[in-house]
Amino acid sequence: MKQLIQLENFAALLSKAWKNHIPDFPSLGKLAGRFPRRVGDPACSNGQSCRLRDLTRRLLLAALLTAGAVVAELPGAAISDRQLSAKAGDAWRAAWDRFFDERTYLFYDYVCSYDPAQQLAGLPTPAEAAQQKPNPNGWGTGMEDCAISGGLMLAMVCDRFAATGDAAMCPYAQKVFVGLKALVESSTTDGFVCRGLCPADGKSHYPESSRDQYTWYIYGLWRYYHSSIALTEDKAAIRKLITAVCVRMERNIVPGRNFSIGKDTGTFDGIVDKMWENMAHEVARLPMIYAIGADITGDKHWKDLARRYSVEAAAKSKEASTKVPYALLQQQTSLEVLQQLEDDPALKQQWLEAMRLVAERSQGFLTKCLKYQPPSGDSLNFDWRTWPLKKSGPYLVPTRPEALLAEDRTIREPAEAALVLLLRPAPQLTPEQLALVKRMIAQVDYSKVVYYGHYYQLALYWRAVRLGVLKLPATKRRGV
Repeated sequence: MKQLIQLENFAALLSKAWKNHIPDFPSLGKLAGRFPRRVGDPACSNGQSCRLRDLTRRLLLAALLTAGAVVAELPGAAISDRQLSAKAGDAWRAAWDRFFDERTYLFYDYVCSYDPAQQLAGLPTPAEAAQQKPNPNGWGTGMEDCAISGGLMLAMVCDRFAATGDAAMCPYAQKVFVGLKALVESSTTDGFVCRGLCPADGKSHYPESSRDQYTWYIYGLWRYYHSSIALTEDKAAIRKLITAVCVRMERNIVPGRNFSIGKDTGTFDGIVDKMWENMAHEVARLPMIYAIGADITGDKHWKDLARRYSVEAAAKSKEASTKVPYALLQQQTSLEVLQQLEDDPALKQQWLEAMRLVAERSQGFLTKCLKYQPPSGDSLNFDWRTWPLKKSGPYLVPTRPEALLAEDRTIREPAEAALVLLLRPAPQLTPEQLALVKRMIAQVDYSKVVYYGHYYQLALYWRAVRLGVLKLPATKRRGV
């Protein structure tokens, strides 16, 4: 009976491998070790069980060879540098031409129409934001993640400049920075990072933010500050912005306020802004912000606060937590900062160990790109006001249509997982992982994307180029 159960377990793993077009090598290898190599092995108690085990071992070997062949034939290995570069160019144009609004200098979450005149027409009005319709975070409206996207895109532009030395990146970086700066300057309370701004007036916003918005917002400013592309006046502004955020954190992240950032209304009843005594994928965010504050301003006070929280956060960050790619990427982003800025060798090693564990938890999402299907229609008419509402905690949230969910699964999540791998120091990808990275970038029809997953593919491509994991075509390399 035990052998039959083991065989059934193997069959399930083999089925999964075929379904995903990539083998689960560690699990299959571990299973193979349970079976003796020949009838004479001590583990064989009788001829029937030995025959069963021998059959299973041979079946396993055949499966591994077959699955390995499938991986070797994955579209990706044959994709040229020039093809990848062209696709990255398509993604760049889609982001700037269709998702970026010059009225606010922000990148929005999805487009409402393929008509250029209507592509962002469905974003909330100032009145809707003031009335907190449909919820205090603006979830589902298309302007819930502008702070995240701006930080991500600013870091991407810095990577592109570092990889190419192209001075044409300067105005792009400055535009993104203008939008990010406005997210703090438009708030009512000091150090509050708005999620997004209504294009109609360039200042109205929803009152609740989140630790995720702060994570990428601060990270993007940090990357820009240390890039030679940054203007002197922008660096001065960044020091003020970071200081305002750190002061807010020190004032509000206390037990009496449930360790919460607080809403822009001055209340502390938010549901996604708790910065301490939280889960493993969240606990490093607070020391990350203080560490960046110390790095940028030179103020030892922020370094002392970072150290106060880092010892506990480093240990807890290694615990199992989320299984959601965007949260794993948020965690890895905070760990990258802390590992780079830490000067205590033992603590630095702990951050590194946590990064390795997060990477291991993320890599399974790479294969989600294999299910990508290009959109079939030529028309689009999205309006969150017409979507059914569903409960999310105490809030009501518009239910996103399948077109957005599909791009989230097959474009955004695989790219987030790949970015997690590349945030490690001196990252290396296996041939299978590299083939998947190439495929997830090259297969997308960027003229039809409706959701913002391609921001993450852009960030993935240019970080990979900067690190030498991917290469530019010969005519586009620095100095050629």
